[in-house]
Amino acid sequence: MNPNSVPLVVSGLAEIVCPIPECSGYLAESVVLAHLASENVAKYKYFLELGRLDSGTKTCPKCSLFTSLKGRAQPTQNKDEPKYKIQCSKCELVWCFRCHAPWHDGLKCREYRKGDKLLRNWASIIEHGQRNAQKCPRCKVHIQRVDGCDHMTCRQCNTNFCYRCGEKYRQLRFFGDHTSNLSVFGCKYRYLPEKPHLRRFIRGSVCAGKVLVAPVLIVLVVVIGALALVIGLVAFPIYYICKKNKHPNGMGRWLC
Repeated sequence: MNPNSVPLVVSGLAEIVCPIPECSGYLAESVVLAHLASENVAKYKYFLELGRLDSGTKTCPKCSLFTSLKGRAQPTQNKDEPKYKIQCSKCELVWCFRCHAPWHDGLKCREYRKGDKLLRNWASIIEHGQRNAQKCPRCKVHIQRVDGCDHMTCRQCNTNFCYRCGEKYRQLRFFGDHTSNLSVFGCKYRYLPEKPHLRRFIRGSVCAGKVLVAPVLIVLVVVIGALALVIGLVAFPIYYICKKNKHPNGMGRWLC
């Protein structure tokens, strides 16, 4: 297998052309799998299944599990509900197969999309210095803040995020957290919100400086620790010998 085929798999191409110039065929699935690294096997299988999808198979909007509509119909009064109402067997999300959205009980897909658009427009409106609502970055549920700080916790998926910018809370002690002005994980509204390019440059420079300084600090700490250990190993025996050979008259005179 041609090594240049690996980037094709990673980029989403499931059908790999034979590398032999005289051949216009495609490599067999077993051949591709035999030459792929373990971290790319799952991607290749996913793209392969994605290429084989028909109108009766879709992926779960939350966990991307392949779900087929065949054999899921259940006899009820509403013919549309049992046919298009799907509950994912992996993440247990109940969703609509027709519009690929969370299940909208009592609403047609068109009505739901219209209402969802109105909800997004309403949520983005700034009133009293804040958005009407913010979407959870993980489960996409809109959350409205009544009072309190910008640190929000979604009740549905327990994701911690910032109400002002909608980003997840990320924290590395050495690089700072979402509340740090100069951290790459900091909120974009906390530091130079009107100058995004300057903000990214400053935060990136600070981050790069920390990355460069960190090895120096580690080496310095190791050297100081090693010197302290050597001094201790040399000084302690001398101290012990001097204390042991102390003059017997008790006047505190040292023989060394």
